[in-house]
Amino acid sequence: MWVVLMAPVSAFAAVVAMAAPQRLAAESSMQEAADDLAVFAVVWRDGRGTSEGPLDAFPPDCEQDSAQEQSELDELEGELQDLVDEGRSEDDPDVIDKRRELDGARRALEDIDKRKEVCRFLFEALAEDLGRLGVDSGALSGFYSDSLNESDKNSEEGFEVPCTVAGGAVVRDAVHVALAARWQDGGWAASQAWPEGLPMAAESMGLLSLPDSFEGAAPLCDRQLVMFDTEGRPVWASGDPDPPSRALSQSVGRTPLTD
Repeated sequence: MWVVLMAPVSAFAAVVAMAAPQRLAAESSMQEAADDLAVFAVVWRDGRGTSEGPLDAFPPDCEQDSAQEQSELDELEGELQDLVDEGRSEDDPDVIDKRRELDGARRALEDIDKRKEVCRFLFEALAEDLGRLGVDSGALSGFYSDSLNESDKNSEEGFEVPCTVAGGAVVRDAVHVALAARWQDGGWAASQAWPEGLPMAAESMGLLSLPDSFEGAAPLCDRQLVMFDTEGRPVWASGDPDPPSRALSQSVGRTPLTD
C-alpha cells in the first residue's frame, strides 16, 4: 500500500524536478530583458534629450503614428507647387523658405522610420528570447520611468547626479524598468507541474556612467540604486520598510509599456 501511495508522489516530484530548470531559465531571461530595456531606456533618454514621458523607440509598441507628419509634408509639397505654378523662380525667398521647410519635414519622417526600425529590432530580439523559454511575450506589460535625475532634489530621496556607486563608477543618470508576463509554454513537464502557468516579473535600474576622466567629488548613491540585497532578493522584500531605491523609483513619472 505504501508503494502504491508513494508512486504518484514520486512521479510528480520527478516532473517538478524536470520543469524547475526551465522555470529558472525563464526567470533569468525575464531579468535579462529588464536589464537590457533599462540600459536601452537610459541611453535613449540621454541621446534624445528626453528625460520625461514616452520614448519614441521603446517596445513593444513600435508603430508610432506618422500620419500627422505625412499630412504636413503633403501640405508643404502642395504649397511649393502653388509657388511654382505662379511662376516663382528658385531664387525667390518664398520658394527657398518652402523648400527648407519641406526638407525638414522629410528628415522628420526619415527619423521616425529609423526609430521604428530600432524599436522593432529590439522587440523582436526580446520576444525571441522570452518566447523560446515559454514566456508569453505577447502579453508583456510593465513600465519605464522618467530619468531619475528628475527626482525632487530637495527631498530626502533626491537623486543627486553625478554620483558614485559600488566599484567607483560615476553615474550621470538612471532609469527604472519593471516587466511582467506569464510563463505558460515551458513544455510538457512544466504544464504538468504548473498547468495554469506562472506569473513572472523582473525589474532593473539602467545606469548611464560617465567616462573615467570625470573629475570632482560625487556623492554616494549606492542605496538609492540598489535593487537587490546580497542574497539576490528585491530590497523591498528584505526587511527595510522603505528602502531609498523604492522611494526614488516612485518619485518620478512612469510610462506603461502597453495602453
